[in-house]
Amino acid sequence: MKIVMAAAECAPFAKAGGLADVIGALPQELAKLGHEVQVIIPKYSLIPESYVQQFHKIEEHSFDFKEETANYAMHELDKHGVQFLFLENDSYFERDSIYGQDDAERYAFFTRAVLDFLARSETAPDVVHVHDWHTAVLPFLLKEDPQYQQLSSRVKTVLTIHNLQFQGNFSKQVFLEQYRMGEGFYDNGQVAWHGNFNSLKTGILYADKLTTVSPNYRDEILTEAYGEGLENLLAEREADLQGILNGIDTATYDPQADEHIAQTFSAGDLEGKQANKRAIQKRCGLPEQPDVPLLTMVSRLSGQKGIDVLEQSLPEFLEGDAQFVLLGSGEAHFEEFFQRLEVDYAGKVSVHLGFDESFAHQLYAGADIFLMPSHFEPCGLSQLISMRYGTIPAVNRTGGLRDTVEEYDEEQKTGTGFLSDFKAGSPFDEALSRALSYYYQPDHWQALIHNGMKKDSSWSRSAKDYEGLYASLN
Repeated sequence: MKIVMAAAECAPFAKAGGLADVIGALPQELAKLGHEVQVIIPKYSLIPESYVQQFHKIEEHSFDFKEETANYAMHELDKHGVQFLFLENDSYFERDSIYGQDDAERYAFFTRAVLDFLARSETAPDVVHVHDWHTAVLPFLLKEDPQYQQLSSRVKTVLTIHNLQFQGNFSKQVFLEQYRMGEGFYDNGQVAWHGNFNSLKTGILYADKLTTVSPNYRDEILTEAYGEGLENLLAEREADLQGILNGIDTATYDPQADEHIAQTFSAGDLEGKQANKRAIQKRCGLPEQPDVPLLTMVSRLSGQKGIDVLEQSLPEFLEGDAQFVLLGSGEAHFEEFFQRLEVDYAGKVSVHLGFDESFAHQLYAGADIFLMPSHFEPCGLSQLISMRYGTIPAVNRTGGLRDTVEEYDEEQKTGTGFLSDFKAGSPFDEALSRALSYYYQPDHWQALIHNGMKKDSSWSRSAKDYEGLYASLN
């Protein structure tokens, strides 16, 4: 099949979150299965020059956008059997960050330009796979705008919901000005939702198939508690909604070959894991104590991620023998909490606001316990990465965390981590207490490490699920 993916970000070129990791890894696995795969993202000015130097400009076009003539150029880079395409328009994509500035207009332009490019292509794709609200309007335009009629008759669409919380809500005027479609589509309810134009809702209504990034999150979003107001619409499309678990790029995250970490290691030789722990302690100015548990968190700092839970529970653990290192940024009051923690527990806490890819790898490799007390988590990649590096996850039982982390059973020595369950009244401090109790029992701790490192979190299985989904469309 010829598969086109259109998304706002893609690792390693432009990354703001887990969406980029998916778009960077899944197409490679689909290519290994023999499919022709194109990935289209904006050519942001923040893409590292080392990649830009490898780009090759293949086309330049113009089309009508907002009753004006808009221009774009398409650049390509073939990598791992995938044709990565970068859509250039400096007026929209020459920015210091991926998101946060005139996003409604920028992604309306991007979506229209992608369709223009596909309509000009000699061979139509079998499937156009769009991701989150940024490109979710594409299935609607493909089916309702007469200029794409020839393309629409040959192309099926899939929309993946990576996080239902972000829906691309804008005014009716934005819809009319940016997309230049008839007012009736808004007034009759196809694109409107509670007084706004809702990009994601539009995609949910019009895409041929829908997916989420884990089976449990798929079930959760059909409920009022997790449906973000769209649960009834999703229930109408339930037969077309499939949960496919994300994987990780096991070449990028490989403890036996990772150039970012202090010393490589394997499940059979864990000496390098201790070397990575010492490297973190040294870098962070923490006492180099091999027997003290090192806790870490690499995360966006938001309410979703359960930072409020850590505000209540983490200080108690730091009163004992424990160290904690944070890498992340987000809401100011959460950043301030961690900064106060660093002062109050000097010599035990190290806080690094922002993001550093290399340091993130080091933390996955060198920490003992990884914290994810999320209130909801569509899939989560950090728990998968931490297990691959022998770092034990303590998580809340929700979304993809429930699908991927199994509670440790000391009788069978099975399981990969420790789970709280906020819905069932099981608090996070109990899960973390269990983790710390087993930390001091070497036989059980070694079993946990080996169980996690042996777990298959690659994209190969998930890619076959997507392949089956695409095939069902034809």
